[in-house]
Amino acid sequence: MDTITDAKLKKATFAGGCFWCMQQPFQQVKGVTEVVAGYAGGTKENPTYEEVSTGTTGHLESVQVTYDPETVTYDQLLDVFWTQIDPTDEQGQFADKGSQYRTAIFYHDEDQKRIAEASKKKLDDSGKFKQPVATGIRPFTNFWPAEDYHQNYATKKPREYQLYKKYSGREAFIEKTWGEEAKSGEMGEPASGKVTVYSTPTCHNCHEIKALLREKGVAFEEIDLASNDEVRDMIIEKTGHLGAPIVQIGDEFIFGYDPKKMENLLKKRNQES
Repeated sequence: MDTITDAKLKKATFAGGCFWCMQQPFQQVKGVTEVVAGYAGGTKENPTYEEVSTGTTGHLESVQVTYDPETVTYDQLLDVFWTQIDPTDEQGQFADKGSQYRTAIFYHDEDQKRIAEASKKKLDDSGKFKQPVATGIRPFTNFWPAEDYHQNYATKKPREYQLYKKYSGREAFIEKTWGEEAKSGEMGEPASGKVTVYSTPTCHNCHEIKALLREKGVAFEEIDLASNDEVRDMIIEKTGHLGAPIVQIGDEFIFGYDPKKMENLLKKRNQES
């Protein structure tokens, strides 16, 4: 971020799912002076992360961007925002589902509202996505900074941040949708449809799941939760679940042995690829 002494700085507020992954992209933009992770749009004053995580406060995990409009335009900030999210998901973002993870643009004035609406329409009309853009455009009402341990998470805990960004499905989606060349998994499968089995050596159902995937000819990556503390902690923190088996297909998780759900998600993945 640049150090700018110009007093004519402006603010922009965006909700793009987990705020860990939304701070860094804006921090790298020339003309941006500060990016704060926090909670916006709800009714609870000075909410905690635990309160927002219940989905009952009305708040969305958000970032507030302070920027110099003479160096970077609001339209350019919107371009950054769109390329970090799945704007068609009405239920949340990637592995994070719930009202607190929905996407939104909180406009601070009528000019921002006009630019945001035009930008959304342009993306919708582009045919980039098969589904309509579901991101809301809402008037800015409030913003509460998140706890210190959530700020600059990518810098404070780079390993955990990269693991989360990868295994949540966000990284693969961005690469597939906006990268110059989509990253492919084994057997030519798109990265966004990658299958991961989180297992432990003593898990009987894990063996059954792997056998079923092999029978169907589905390539998968296996991660041992007993020996990979970082991945285990990431899954616990983001899903609240502990224990194997856990199957991840794209950005969706299946907890326990649920072959019917697994087959439905595999079918959905094949239809979208």
